[in-house]
Amino acid sequence: MTKKGKVRRVRVYTRLTETLRDRVTGYCAASGIAERAVFEAALRQYIDGTSDMTLVLRRLDRLGRAEERMHRDIELLSEAFAMFVRLWLAHSPTLPGDAKPTARSTAESRYKQFVEHVVQQFSGGRRFLDDLPREVVANDVELNAIIERSAGSAGPADTQ
Repeated sequence: MTKKGKVRRVRVYTRLTETLRDRVTGYCAASGIAERAVFEAALRQYIDGTSDMTLVLRRLDRLGRAEERMHRDIELLSEAFAMFVRLWLAHSPTLPGDAKPTARSTAESRYKQFVEHVVQQFSGGRRFLDDLPREVVANDVELNAIIERSAGSAGPADTQ
């Protein structure tokens, strides 16, 4: 900055295709923005990696990781449920015909107790997956640092 508080500017020369030059000129004329401001904003976004596309890709990456975790959790719960059903079938006795009405009535009341227990557990915030060990590869801060390092080492051809 100079003594008067103004930002010192330098002149940069570059060549554009006629088509792109016409588009920039038309955009600036239609929106009332100086061409310098358009070029500065575009270069700042490109260098800082803050363009809308970069932000959208980061969000998609985060959503993709969350979807993978959810898929893994559903598979785990499915396996646990399948194992429970197999064990239940292996240990539940076959009932004679005259005992089935009594078994059905007690089964219904036991099922209602089971549902109430599940509701209590679920509303209390306790989850089956919380009992399992977790292996954390990296948290969001670490992943963002990795993205920034890789974006910083990528050349202009790598980011297009």
